[in-house]
Formats: sequence, structure tokens, C-alpha cells
Amino acid sequence: MAELIKINAGFATIGQGAGPMMVTWKAGLFRKHGLDVDRPPVMGGAKGVVSGLMSGEIQFGNLAAPAPLRANLKGAADVVFLTGGINQQFVIGRPGLNSREELAGKTIGTVADGGIGDALVKFVIAKLDAAGIKGLREVPIAHGAAAELAALMSGKVDVVVGTPPECIDAIRHGCKYLIDFAEYGLNYALGGIAARRDYIEKHPEITRKFVKAYVEGMHRYRTDREFTVDVQADYSGIADRTIAEETYDLTQPGMPRAPYPVVAALQTLLDFMANELAEAKGADAKRFIDDRFIRELEDNGFIESLAK
Repeated sequence: MAELIKINAGFATIGQGAGPMMVTWKAGLFRKHGLDVDRPPVMGGAKGVVSGLMSGEIQFGNLAAPAPLRANLKGAADVVFLTGGINQQFVIGRPGLNSREELAGKTIGTVADGGIGDALVKFVIAKLDAAGIKGLREVPIAHGAAAELAALMSGKVDVVVGTPPECIDAIRHGCKYLIDFAEYGLNYALGGIAARRDYIEKHPEITRKFVKAYVEGMHRYRTDREFTVDVQADYSGIADRTIAEETYDLTQPGMPRAPYPVVAALQTLLDFMANELAEAKGADAKRFIDDRFIRELEDNGFIESLAK
């Protein structure tokens, strides 16, 4: 057996987005494809992943798009997405709110950390304003699922942007999904596996192995509910297994068979970012992806073989 190649990988937060990477690791698929990867650590948000990639602390990272796009545009990073991933986002209303039309003049919580939630808060305010639902305004709240739920339940804010598994607890407390970002084409589209461009060019075979393992891991996620729920509960520290089960059941149906980076969604994000970031004006999302490894796996029949 060939000697395993040692690399490091990490992810931004403990939410649903890290699921495929952690399933890949737990199932031994990195080792199957020739890589020695320690248990991927939480990197302290997307900015931490970008920092880890640029410093060489990690070679591959799972993260949402706003932070790496912003860093690329500012010249602080040269990071590209190799795959898509999982990200489902919702606008969640406090108990008593039942529709988006009720959000005129209301408040939406933001942690203002430059992450995906912060970007989507601004995005949905603009979309609602354009639809005639005006006056939704940002209110700072503390970061974390418990703080967001407390802000909703206390009435400090009327809505937040949330994602499974954290938002499931809010729904159990009587909150409601008011907007699904799928209607804007942004679910399963604003995150995935990224790496430094120069690392990919110097190590295409390692990159090829990583992407192949990840694609097989995503297939395992989609097709093995019990295993995936166990992994989700473990890495997220979920004591109530039913929350992990609901997270799986909510995310699995929309997962793509071939997890390409979604250029159209990244372009939507870039065009919106241009409202406050001059460097984003006219930026082409294709600059920030390298999907050749996914295309190889589709062209050579590997992805199709997984389904069989």
C-alpha cells in the first residue's frame, strides 16, 4: 500500500455545512484515497479558515463564501472554491410573526462579523425593500445559537437569519420560517471546499485525491442517514439526537449529486457586495472557482459509479 500523504483540513463552524467533510473523515474516505488527515478542527469562523489556508496551517477548508470573496477582492488572499457544499439559510421570525409582509418596520438581528449571516441580513433587507416591505433594520446581537434564540424570544429582535441545526431549536420554541433563501437561488450555493490557488497548482494530485474523497463523503452523507446523524451529533455536540435527525431530513433532499461550485449564486453575492465594496464592482465569480476536479470525476464516471 502506498504511503499516505499528510495534510490538514478545517472548517468554519459546527453547523450543517461541515457535515460532508466530517462524514468523509469519520468514514475513513480520506485514507481510502491516500490522504492522512487528522480530525478537522473548527477554525473560528470563515475568516479563521481563510487565515489558516493562507498561512499553510491547513491546506483545505470548508467555509461560506462572503469572507473568502472579500479577502480575495481586497488582495489579502487568493483562495478558490473547488466544490460546492451545504448551506441552507432561513429568515426566522419570533413567535407571533407569520409572514414576511409583517416585517415592515421590524428588526433583524446581526452579529456583524462579515460572515454569511451578516451578508444575508443585508441581502434580505434589500430584497424586502424592493418588494415594498420597507423599514426592516439591523440590531446587534451576540453570536451563537443560544444568544439568537434569546434575542428572538425576548423580543429584542423580530427575526434572525438562521441555519440548521441551530434554527431547529427556535422552531421548537414557536418561531417560524418566514423566508427560505432557496427562493433567491442561494441554498447549497454559497460555500464548500476551498484552497489556496498556488497550493492547487503545485499539488494537483493531492487536490484531486481530496476532492474525490469529499465527493464520496457527500454521497455517503446523502445515502446513509443513521451514520450521518451520528456524525452530526458528535461534531456539533448535539445532546438531543432528534435535532440532528431533523437537520439531516431538512438538508438531505436538496443536496446535489455532483457538488459543483455554483457560479450564479456567487455572482449574485458579488453583485450585492458591490453596493458597499468597490472592488466587487464588475467582479466575475468564475475567478473564484476551480471546478476541474469535479468535472474530472463526472467525466470519468466516478460520480455515476457511486450511485450504483
